[in-house]
Amino acid sequence: MEPVEPAAPMMGRPWQRRLLRWLRIAYLATLAAAVPVLVLARRDEVTDLLGDLAGARHVLVAASFAAGFVLIALSAYFWLVSLRMLGQRPRFRDLTVTAARSLPARYVPLMVTFAISRVALMQRRGVPAAPLALTAALEMAVSLAVSVAYGLVLFGWAGDLPGGLAIPIIAAVGVIVAASPPVAGRAVAAVARWRGLDSLAPVSGFTWPGYLHMIAASACYWTAAAAVFCLYMRAFEAADGFGTARLAGAFVLTWGGLRFLSVIAPQGIGVVEVTVPSLLGAADPLALGLLIFGFRLVLLLRDLLAAAVSELLAARRTPVEADPVQPSEGTEP
Repeated sequence: MEPVEPAAPMMGRPWQRRLLRWLRIAYLATLAAAVPVLVLARRDEVTDLLGDLAGARHVLVAASFAAGFVLIALSAYFWLVSLRMLGQRPRFRDLTVTAARSLPARYVPLMVTFAISRVALMQRRGVPAAPLALTAALEMAVSLAVSVAYGLVLFGWAGDLPGGLAIPIIAAVGVIVAASPPVAGRAVAAVARWRGLDSLAPVSGFTWPGYLHMIAASACYWTAAAAVFCLYMRAFEAADGFGTARLAGAFVLTWGGLRFLSVIAPQGIGVVEVTVPSLLGAADPLALGLLIFGFRLVLLLRDLLAAAVSELLAARRTPVEADPVQPSEGTEP
C-alpha cells in the first residue's frame, strides 16, 4: 500500500503542529481545573440535576443512542456522493464500515484525525489517495457551511433572530455560495498550485450538481443529528422549556459551526457546553452544560460499540489486493 499522501498537508507544518499541541494541552488543563471548581461552587444545583437524572425519561435516552447509529451511515453516504462526483465507485458498505472503524480517532485531539483514518482505510480498499484527500476536505468545508446556514435558519424559524427568516436565509445562501465550486473550488485549486499538492489535483471534478448533492447529503446528516440530540435532551425536565427548533438550531450551529475550534478543543468539548446554554438563554447554564456533556457520553458508547462491531466485520473479510473501485466516466451518480 502506498503512503497516505493527505496526512502531511492536512496536519500542517511542524511548527504549527507543535503550537497546536501546546495550545490543546493548555486548553484541556484549564478545562480540567475549571470544571471541578464550578461544580463545587454550584453543588446545590448539581445535586438537583442528579435528582433530575434519576427521574429522566430513559426510553428517550435509549432512542437517542439507537438513532445515533444512523449518523454513521449518513456520514458514509456523503463520502459516497463526493467520491462518485470525483469519478470513483466505492461500495457504500466499505465506506460505512470504514467510518465506524475510524470513530475512535475522533477522540484524538486533532480535527482531521478521523478523516485521516478514513482515508488510510479506504486506500486499503483500493481507492486512490487524491480523491479521498479532496473528499475529506470537502466534508469539512461543506459541513461547516451547511451547519452554519441550517442553524441560522432554525433560529430564525424559532423567532430568535430579528427579521424572522429573511436574514438567516440570506446569510445561509451566502455561506453556501462561499463553499461552492466557483469560490471554494478555485480557492482550493489555487492553494494546491501554490503548495504543490498533487493530492488536490481532482478539484476540477468539483461541480455544481455534485456540490448540490453534497449539500443535500450534509443537510440530511445534520437533520438526523439534531433529531438525535433533541431526543436525548427531551429526556430531561431541564430542557422542557425550550422549543425543538431552538434546541436543534443551537446544537447544529455550535456542534457543526464551531467545528473549527476542535483543533484546540477536541470535538469542541467545553465550547459547546458553554455556547448552547448561552444561545438558549438558559436560567441554569451549568446544569444544561452538564446535560450536553452527558450527550457526549451517549455518543462515546455508540462509537465504542460501532467500532467493535465494524472491526469484527473487517476481520472476516479478505484484504483487497487489487483495486475494486470502478472508475466512472461521469461526475455524478
